[in-house]
Amino acid sequence: MTQPIPLIKHSEPVKRIAVTAGKSREPFIAVVYATRDGDLEVLEGGKPMRWGDQMLTKYRTRYEVDISDHHLTFEFKDDLPLPTQADVYHFHASVSVSFRVADPAEVIRRNVQDAVPLVRGHLLGVCRPITRMFAIEEAEAAEAAIRARFRRDTVIQGGVSLYAVEVRLSLDEAGRKYLQEIEQAARDDKMHAARHVTDVNDLEREGRLDLLKQSRDHMLQERERLMLNGQPLDAISMVRLHLQRNPHDTEGAMKMMAALEQARFEHEQTQTDRMQQLLGAFAKDGLVNPAEVSTLVEAVVKHMEGSAGAIRASATVGTPATATPSAPQALGWNESLDDILGPTPAPTPMATPTATATVPPPAAAAEQGRPANISPVYLLVDESPGAHALPEGLDRVVADLIADLAARPQVAAAVRLGVLGFAETVETRIPLGPIPPGSADPGFTTREPADHAALFAYLRDHIPADLDVLRAQHPSVRPPVFVMLCAADPRDDAWEGWHRRLLGQVRRADIVVFGVGAATAVIAGFASYPELAFLAPGADPDRATGLFAAFLHDYIVAVGQSALDGTEPPVPDAKGFQPVSASL
Repeated sequence: MTQPIPLIKHSEPVKRIAVTAGKSREPFIAVVYATRDGDLEVLEGGKPMRWGDQMLTKYRTRYEVDISDHHLTFEFKDDLPLPTQADVYHFHASVSVSFRVADPAEVIRRNVQDAVPLVRGHLLGVCRPITRMFAIEEAEAAEAAIRARFRRDTVIQGGVSLYAVEVRLSLDEAGRKYLQEIEQAARDDKMHAARHVTDVNDLEREGRLDLLKQSRDHMLQERERLMLNGQPLDAISMVRLHLQRNPHDTEGAMKMMAALEQARFEHEQTQTDRMQQLLGAFAKDGLVNPAEVSTLVEAVVKHMEGSAGAIRASATVGTPATATPSAPQALGWNESLDDILGPTPAPTPMATPTATATVPPPAAAAEQGRPANISPVYLLVDESPGAHALPEGLDRVVADLIADLAARPQVAAAVRLGVLGFAETVETRIPLGPIPPGSADPGFTTREPADHAALFAYLRDHIPADLDVLRAQHPSVRPPVFVMLCAADPRDDAWEGWHRRLLGQVRRADIVVFGVGAATAVIAGFASYPELAFLAPGADPDRATGLFAAFLHDYIVAVGQSALDGTEPPVPDAKGFQPVSASL
């Protein structure tokens, strides 16, 4: 369990009359004074009052606040893991954070006794929505998204500043097993694919051997048939053939002869018994003279043994003559089968299907000297009545920006710029594409009130298609950057669902929001993170346009340069604007 880190080290009443000098402080301690009314003040960066100032002071309580650097490591697992997409699996996270007190008075005002639960709760609240946008296979991308979220110092409630956050994600047991099974299945598939060629070759070789064996067997059978042609195939001849094939199996041939003689004897005995029974029955019925039975039996036996001629009867039975059918006429060698069987029907021709799909042309060769990365940038400009004083000035801002980028061909090659105007509907002022040579006038105009739900719905439906086109043209396309200029707050909450869908579909996109005119801190919800939302100082539209033009120029040039160099995207530095996060 993490040990508590108390930020309020000591508190005591202020002594208005003291004999000795006031209490000193350590370098890592800031002194905060509270009046009778509860107002808090930090004198000269946290220094204590001088001894002479205590006589007539208005302060009643003296607090000592720890402003030193602290370092913690939190483990988010088991009971509190970070969810993945669809909450099916979870990430185990080890988060190392370094923090210090940025506002000692805020620590006293919030009565922050222990910084650990405050920092832990903030980290958990920020990391969970980010990891829920990524699948279990995208742990590295989720880590990068969390690092990008904390790449700037973040002041949280209680006046504590998080200035360094490092996260390491791992998989829970179920997720690890799932990925291992997928990896094993992929490896098995590769093994089967590698073995497939060998198996096919083995089967083909076995088939050829079988054909050779079959051809040899057929040849031997044909030679044997020719050799046996015209020879008797009685039992004695078959035994003789066996002895010819197997000259060393004399014992087997003798056994076969003995079995054959035994079978013949049993058969003759059976026939003699049956004939004697038959003739005895005939004599009993008076059909045969009993004195002739023995003679007839002997004659039958001799006939069966082949030692006497045929048994002849004294009477003959007439057999009706039957006409012998004549043989069919022989077919001549030059007669056509069509004359006998009739003409063979012609095969029905098969319809040839017409191909409707076309084969896409091969991809063009890689361009020489093209940048390592492409960064798509979208400029979203409010054209509602609240921005009526901006269109003309913004036309010049965009035209100057394009002209300046065109003068930097290497940076311009790494940027794809698109300009959209939004009100009740969204209008494309400059389609997303390469920086055109020279300048371009977007032609902003004042229209009906803005519908932010329609804006984010449009982006959700069109941005993925734009990115697919860019990825087909270049192998490395960075997440898009949106720079949004708002002149009014949203009229309802309908935009929130489309905003979430956009960020879920377009991962790691940066949405930088600027508020002018009637826009308030509510526009911070449009930004990817509250730190990327800014408000114009005052109501002067010309000054706001000038500050916005300076930011737009520096930021987009820096975006293109980082894509060209392959470095991290720049952090927006909106000079002259007020960060919305400071007022939340």
